[in-house]
Parts: sequence; C-alpha cells; structure tokens
Amino acid sequence: MKTLYRRWLIVGLSMSIFALTGLKRALEVQIQRDREVRNGPDPLADSAPSPGPVLARPASATTVTFSGTVVRDGSRFALRETAGVLYFLDSTGRAWPFEGEDVRVTGYLDATTSLLHVDDIKAMAS
Repeated sequence: MKTLYRRWLIVGLSMSIFALTGLKRALEVQIQRDREVRNGPDPLADSAPSPGPVLARPASATTVTFSGTVVRDGSRFALRETAGVLYFLDSTGRAWPFEGEDVRVTGYLDATTSLLHVDDIKAMAS
C-alpha cells in the first residue's frame, strides 16, 4: 500500500512541476507582450536567430568607429564610449571576449534604437 501512495505522490508532484512550468512560460510571454506594447519591440531580445532572411545594412548607413569599454547589461553587451554614452551591441558573440576591455568598434549605428551593428571589434593597444 505504501508503494501505491509513493507512486501517486510522485505522479502528483510531476504533474505540478509541468503545470508550473507551463504557467511560467505563459507569464513570460505575457510580460514580453506588455513590454512591447509599452516600449515597442525589443531589438535585443534574447531569442534564437530566426531562419528567415538576413537584414541587409540600410543603403544610407555610413560606417562609424567608436572607442570605449565593452560592458555587460544582463545577457547583452554594450559599448560605453569614452564620453560616457552607452551603445548596445548587436553581436554578443563578438563582444563577450572583450568584456571589460578598451576596444575600437567599427560598424553602423541605428540612431532610433542606439544599437551599434558590429562589423569589426578590436582591442586597443595598452
């Protein structure tokens, strides 16, 4: 009889975990939707890359170079320019090896979102 109770207890706990996981996911989706309604879509959202078409650089974009320090903001990286201005970087994979270092970033800046699209990033000589 004890084994029967144990089995039902395990089944009940397992179903509770699945239910709570589903609730958590639903709440995360709702929070993301609320943020998008308030602030517009987040261009830096942590999501898997979509297999859709790759967005090309706008024809009017000019290449710019910034100097500063790579800093972390949660799971995202940003460039804190020497003047103190913070630009979020679109390429986490390229930025993480330089975290905390002084770098020179070449790319183009999306002025509406302050997102710096990285073409090249190099450590500055000390």
